[in-house]
Amino acid sequence: MKIDGIFIAQGVAGSTEFAKKLGAKIENDKIAVNENMETSIKGLYACGDCTGGLYQISKAVYEGTKAGLQVIKYLKGR
Repeated sequence: MKIDGIFIAQGVAGSTEFAKKLGAKIENDKIAVNENMETSIKGLYACGDCTGGLYQISKAVYEGTKAGLQVIKYLKGR
């Protein structure tokens, strides 16, 4: 499956359900990601509350930055 684009789920949006429909791996009702915030689908990244852990703005900002940098690397490598 080829995925192009960015999906942002803020607040109560159904990011987990959306990821599940795309075929991404879900664990304990959270989107499973690796150390680079990449899901089980190459080129699909997730960060923040939908990946579990602490529900903190600082965590979401960190993970968002990390995911964004990985997206840049991914796109440059295409």
